[in-house]
Amino acid sequence: MARRKTDIPFGQDPATRLLPWIVAVMVYIAGLAIAGAFVLAAFADRWEAGLAGALTVQIPPPADEALAAASRDQTVAEVLNAVRSTQGVASAEALASEEMRRLLEPWLGKTVDPRDLPLPTLISVELQDGRHAGNIDMADMRRRIQAHAPTAVIDDHGQWQARLVSFLGALRLVAAVLVSIVALAGLIMVVFGTRSGLLAHRSTIELLHLFGAQDNYIARQFQREALKAGLKGGIIGVAATAATVVGLGHGAASAGTTLPGTAVLEVTDWVILGVLPLATAAIAALAARWTVLRALARMV
Repeated sequence: MARRKTDIPFGQDPATRLLPWIVAVMVYIAGLAIAGAFVLAAFADRWEAGLAGALTVQIPPPADEALAAASRDQTVAEVLNAVRSTQGVASAEALASEEMRRLLEPWLGKTVDPRDLPLPTLISVELQDGRHAGNIDMADMRRRIQAHAPTAVIDDHGQWQARLVSFLGALRLVAAVLVSIVALAGLIMVVFGTRSGLLAHRSTIELLHLFGAQDNYIARQFQREALKAGLKGGIIGVAATAATVVGLGHGAASAGTTLPGTAVLEVTDWVILGVLPLATAAIAALAARWTVLRALARMV
């Protein structure tokens, strides 16, 4: 494809050569903020889906350790029966010793037996489809559970789940504010870069005016140059963002951690990131055109 001829020697302008790299940095920062917001949204969705329709019953260990071994299994069985008989409960299972050992292993080692520690017994409760804690008689369940285990506690996850989701929402808002600030900074850089180009090529522009060139003709040349700079910088910035996101995902996987939305974002998320170069180029072109037309109107 042949390079379109321009009457203004933009290649001799240092600001023009630097602009794509400035745009690339801006797009990279904005892309990371957007990808981070996608990851936070994935976290929030997974946690809400995982905790919706679920309860946890905690049975503290008996105060009298001499009775612990004899009474714990019976108490747990009675509480399980009470929970399972509650209308709206789909299933209830006590956390097995092996699972407790697996959870404690990173801190206490492989030789620790959870039964040797004064740990509470945890019962995971799954509610029927479409139900949550507000749809069942929690007061009746608590009364029947505490008839067998007076110190038992029912955790419906609602309070801390709401706080967690609210916190993630605040982080997404921070990401949106960051993207807005970066976009504004990039817009200002394009405006100042265009004004610098106008000053650097003032004599050429005056000569073009003498030959009858209209302001729109000159503005289109600056607009085309800004479009190329925005597109080039946007592609570089998004490519760097994608490499960083995938790299973080592989790093998390090698550490044994699963981060939803990090290694592979949703298709729509990648599409949004892929649109960034086009949006950046369009904004840069419009900003350059507006700046040039405004400046040329003052020069007349």
